[in-house]
Amino acid sequence: TGAMDGDMSILARLRALLHHANKGQPPVAALPAAAPDEEKQRTARAAFDAGKTAFRAKDYAAAVDCFRTVVDLRHDDADAHNYLGLSYLEQGIHEDAADCFLLALHYRPQFPQALYNLALVALRRTDFDEAVGCLERAIALMPDYAAAHNNLGYILCREFGDFERGGEHIRAALRLVPDDSDALCNYSMVLIQEGRSEEALAICDRQLAANPDLHEARLNRAMALLKLGRFAEAWPDYEARKFTYSNYAPRSLPLPEWRGQVLRDKRLLVYAEQGLGDQIMFASCLPDLLDRVGSCVIECAPRLAPIFRRSFPDATIKPQARDDANLASLVQAAGFDYQVAIGSLPGYFRRNASDFPRHNGYLHADPARVAYWKDRLGALGPGLKVGISWFGGAASTRRAARSTQLQHWLPVLSQVSCSFVSLQYGDVNDELELVSREHHVNIYRWSAAIDDYDETAALVTALDLVISVQTAVVHLVGALGKPAWMLVPAVAEWRYLQSGDSMPWYPSLRLFRQQQAGQWQPVVAEIAAELARRARS
Repeated sequence: TGAMDGDMSILARLRALLHHANKGQPPVAALPAAAPDEEKQRTARAAFDAGKTAFRAKDYAAAVDCFRTVVDLRHDDADAHNYLGLSYLEQGIHEDAADCFLLALHYRPQFPQALYNLALVALRRTDFDEAVGCLERAIALMPDYAAAHNNLGYILCREFGDFERGGEHIRAALRLVPDDSDALCNYSMVLIQEGRSEEALAICDRQLAANPDLHEARLNRAMALLKLGRFAEAWPDYEARKFTYSNYAPRSLPLPEWRGQVLRDKRLLVYAEQGLGDQIMFASCLPDLLDRVGSCVIECAPRLAPIFRRSFPDATIKPQARDDANLASLVQAAGFDYQVAIGSLPGYFRRNASDFPRHNGYLHADPARVAYWKDRLGALGPGLKVGISWFGGAASTRRAARSTQLQHWLPVLSQVSCSFVSLQYGDVNDELELVSREHHVNIYRWSAAIDDYDETAALVTALDLVISVQTAVVHLVGALGKPAWMLVPAVAEWRYLQSGDSMPWYPSLRLFRQQQAGQWQPVVAEIAAELARRARS
């Protein structure tokens, strides 16, 4: 079918639909009794116009009835199939919507709008590869399709971390529609990733002056302000994450939100959000919170529950379950008075650089397991015991920019006065064996200390130093107050600020920043020289 070439799952689905139709059983509705052709065409035109009117009025159920009538009378009407698909899509009926867009493309293979709409279905299903393919084909048919450029750029940036190619499409959209709000939001996101935070701020400020309820612009402004260390200004905008497509996990809790007040005789639920590293980082605010609240239940990722129970004994720790019904049952059974997202706590406790405590660790490992790992590390012989982690994140969190290959670390790993321990999650045995075989570098790895986060905390506490790229283990090391050196990409996430060799969340961390994107060799060389000096001392 031309536009569908190469996607066998879509082709198979379309063949099934057409086979169904060819057997006299149309996929949408049964044909009515035959009518004179002129009357059929007149009825179809009237139904099409009525459907468009209902669609514009957001009466999607009525629109479906109208467009079903059209395709019953004119089965090859691509525009009617397309509108019918949109009417289903607006009601969240994704399978029927996809069927309609496929039929529209069958009857009109050169139909970029139907490809665009098929990409919207793929996005709702979080099938980002299919969405990218559909948008690329739509742009090939219509090079000046601004919305397709904008959405393709957004997906490439947000889901694949490809800010270079994504930025090109977003800039193409802005050349076509310079004042488009969505494209400007996406462009400010690209500017932040390019380290141009001040320019991004200017765009966000202009957008929010015109539309204060533009949550995407508010969140982008928060990211830019946080990178610049302007915390008091940033945190109110950071609340916009709750209303946008972000890493925030929304909850439906029948409780008023806590807003910083002292609650000596009330119960507060702190619920988890975002990833493991974020929960560890925001947990730095929990000691401050517990000074204000008499009774507190803290939800966290199950892997963190043993560490949190040990570190915050005055609170009740609840392993995370992202089921709203379960949380509602918990709320009802426990009799809470207020709730707050853990990511909202910095807005009350970390408003200025001076608010960040010079802590020696607010998380605590199991002392008995620390002693065990100290003995095991001691058996490796004299010298520094150094943990390493060399890749991290997902495509949507800029894995490519954050990660390295183990062979890049050879200048560090050649320090004969050090013993190296892998803290890397995932299946890395092939990399470890390659480095051992070709470069005679032995890196110890104990799966028990990787699979169990409480064991990871104990091992990290027993080590002398951790060297890592941006990954959750860095947050764990910093929260434990242990020394760590971190390889930071040229444009880092907001947590690591825009410049400097330290970060306010973790005083024990030292940052080694990339000067040019993709160039890790100078960073590794600097760390190797520093490690040699430390080993000598």
